[in-house]
Amino acid sequence: MRFGGKDDKKVKMKSVGKLRKNQMITTFGPGSISEMPEYTVIMAATDYWSNYSPIIYEPTLKRLNRGISYFKEPYASESDSSKGNPDVPAFRFPRMHFCPSCGKLDDYKAFGDPKNKKCMSCNSELVPSRFVSACINGHLEDFPFEWWVHFGNVASCSDPENHHKLEIKFRNDTGGLSSIMIKCTKCGQVRSMEGCMSKDALKGHKCRGRRPWIGFKTETNDPEECMAILRTIQRGASNAFFSITESALTIPPWSTKIHTLLGKEWEKIKTALDNNMDEAFLRQFLGILFKDCIESGQYTVDDFLNEIKRSNDDTDEENYTEQMMFEDEYKALCAGYSSDEEGEPEQFLAEVTDVSDALEEYIDEVVLVKRLREVIAFKGFRRIEPAPPEGEDKEKEGANSREFMPPWNKAQCWLPAAEMRGEGIFIKLNEERLKEWEENNSERYSEMGKRNTVKIGKGMYSPRYVLLHTLSHLLIRQLTIDCGYQEAAIKERIYSTYPESENSMCGILIYTSASDSDGSLGGLVRQGECDLLEETIRNALQEASWCSSDPLCIESKAQGFYSLNYAACHACALLPETSCVARNCLLDRASVVGKPDNRRIGFFGDLLGG
Repeated sequence: MRFGGKDDKKVKMKSVGKLRKNQMITTFGPGSISEMPEYTVIMAATDYWSNYSPIIYEPTLKRLNRGISYFKEPYASESDSSKGNPDVPAFRFPRMHFCPSCGKLDDYKAFGDPKNKKCMSCNSELVPSRFVSACINGHLEDFPFEWWVHFGNVASCSDPENHHKLEIKFRNDTGGLSSIMIKCTKCGQVRSMEGCMSKDALKGHKCRGRRPWIGFKTETNDPEECMAILRTIQRGASNAFFSITESALTIPPWSTKIHTLLGKEWEKIKTALDNNMDEAFLRQFLGILFKDCIESGQYTVDDFLNEIKRSNDDTDEENYTEQMMFEDEYKALCAGYSSDEEGEPEQFLAEVTDVSDALEEYIDEVVLVKRLREVIAFKGFRRIEPAPPEGEDKEKEGANSREFMPPWNKAQCWLPAAEMRGEGIFIKLNEERLKEWEENNSERYSEMGKRNTVKIGKGMYSPRYVLLHTLSHLLIRQLTIDCGYQEAAIKERIYSTYPESENSMCGILIYTSASDSDGSLGGLVRQGECDLLEETIRNALQEASWCSSDPLCIESKAQGFYSLNYAACHACALLPETSCVARNCLLDRASVVGKPDNRRIGFFGDLLGG
């Protein structure tokens, strides 16, 4: 990672730190604030990305994102040298820093140090401000200390031309915000930071549409006028950046050997297609590109040409939805996929295994997903709230028409993405028993459904989704004990029937994936074998039957974000945010194991007795 933009000739590029590729698509995508060893930075927009960023081939995800032609990985140089201009850029933010010795509070360039790291008066290392301002529309700027210390009236300063001469002091009598004192050295006005975090603390300070991940000049501000109220947040707070991502599993027919070969050469093929190369020249080009495969008789030029045409067929792209993608994945997982005429598949290998006698009543099918490929695309981000407000709340908040802030300044035909490989276990529950459970417990989850105004759950919300999601969490917590993975290393994918859909789904995929080519070593898949899975499920149910917060937890019907959890807390069911697909919401331990006085509420309650 480096400072500056790729076309900025006046700036000497400097390496400031390292991040993993998948982090640049999720936690630290464009627009996020990241703490580096020497600087605090904001990740730059994709407009500044290197032209050498590798292209990722993923037909399903392309069909799902209209107007997107391809996906690009963050570029990573081979060497550790800080010289040159190869990697993902970032800008220094926040700009407001203070000196811990003299207390001066100002833009980091105002301290006199050519490297912008020290206060030249005290020779002390500068400390970035912990406070920034953001709005629900995704804009971000430095906290307005001048406006704050003068109580919203900067003109009241006795020396308005130099009102930015500020100091920050810390009192020892308390550890709260009231101990942080801001002083204007020109007029002597002093104000503590107490109350700065309240919802209307910055009311009257208009949001100017600042977008520091694009630049700090006026022309980089959002051209759309923002009517939202700015709010104070801490630069490292979780609500400073909510990444909006979309992922797809590479399933048949896109997981076959021929598509793996196309993916490796897709950048060259795309260049040929973009240049409108006619079919005759394209055949010659493919003959050269895949010479070894064609000469060995494995494939013909026609095979490659037909698959390219199929992957670029946009006739059904307008109608392809996320629901269709999940239903396609579910069918592929249920069917399994072990081999074909081409030999062993390279990107999707799933084998149906036995279900133990004790679990046959509850589980219809277990599939060992020995090999999978997941592509995660970064579509944009939000701040303050993870989902856009609706109705009256939208007008009150001043939210604009955008669902999220895109990762670019000028619209592009590609999205940042990361390619992940791994393994997993797919479990399909017994449909008949699940329907019976739903009929008996639908009333219990009516309140949860009314509260789900932010539409968590990929549109699949129902009592069935709550059960599947909770079971997934309980199994992941147990699997971390059984196979040695950390909780943050295991992820979930929930397949629940969409409302008014004729395609029934009742499965969960628990998997791990990594950005390297190997993914994992089989430890998770092994736990899906008949006897081991039964032991894992029994242990998970036993652990979930009691929580250290009981009886408060098991009796609760309003916990977590927007009160979208029932019996689920950090002690029994929650996972790291990177593992959960629904922000640790829509969970109820009782849906799986029941209550101590009524185990039959739980789908697996009979296994615990009572």
